[in-house]
Amino acid sequence: MGHARTYVSFDIMRRIMTNYFGYNVKQVMNITDIDDKIIRKAIEQDVEYIQISRKFETEFFEDMRRLGCQLPDQITRVSEFIPEIVQFIE
Repeated sequence: MGHARTYVSFDIMRRIMTNYFGYNVKQVMNITDIDDKIIRKAIEQDVEYIQISRKFETEFFEDMRRLGCQLPDQITRVSEFIPEIVQFIE
């Protein structure tokens, strides 16, 4: 429940800003679809990391749907920005 509070709070703020104040709000959500834990789990299960990531991503968005949260307007994934992340770290 702790993590869900964050997403529910953002959903409420987005709705207030859009429906009450009339702002055009674009919500972008980043998904961490690759990290050490995901890679380790993929190696243990002998599958591609993307299979692990997508399974949990699907479950996450299903949980958000059950809570009544709107989907973000755009979803980005860490795996889509690896070169930029490496450059930033360097």
